[in-house]
Amino acid sequence: MPIQDETLKKTFVSVPDTATIAQAVAALKQAGGQGFWTLLVTHSDGQIGSTTFNELAKLVDEFGPALFTARLADLPVPLKARPTIEADSVDAHTAEVLADRRGMLVVTEKGVPVGMMSSEVREALFASSSLMELYGEYVQLSEDARAAWKPNGKQPPTQPCRHKAWPELAASGKWVCSQCKRPIGKD
Repeated sequence: MPIQDETLKKTFVSVPDTATIAQAVAALKQAGGQGFWTLLVTHSDGQIGSTTFNELAKLVDEFGPALFTARLADLPVPLKARPTIEADSVDAHTAEVLADRRGMLVVTEKGVPVGMMSSEVREALFASSSLMELYGEYVQLSEDARAAWKPNGKQPPTQPCRHKAWPELAASGKWVCSQCKRPIGKD
């Protein structure tokens, strides 16, 4: 018997790797999601990576406003690769065993994620603030999200070049100091 829809976790948002973090947060907002929800990122080769929105919030704290407009393919940290399985290719018991062995299994229909099966425990269910609370109101797809971002009194980090500046993503795809444009080694 194929995997039934009611056995799947639906606490996720799925976007292509060409989407920006601002677009991912907008999708979370539209779905009524929370910070512990999983962000599934479908790469151009069909592979799926994941992170949580709470983990993205940590990156925004570190990299500042430039991260809102960065494509998910250009994130400065790798996403966890997740195995996938077509919903009608195995029975629910086999899928549960696979999820237990691998931590998480993304269930797809014709390559599109429709749910997850997971043995992982949510670490940040009771986090003090979520990405939505911290940055959700600033996500405006019609304008540059960096202009509306307010770091809540946080100062930019000191870069290896000794400038106090937020990193930015250069055309080369490398993270650079926004002041002197030197690579900062977070690619």
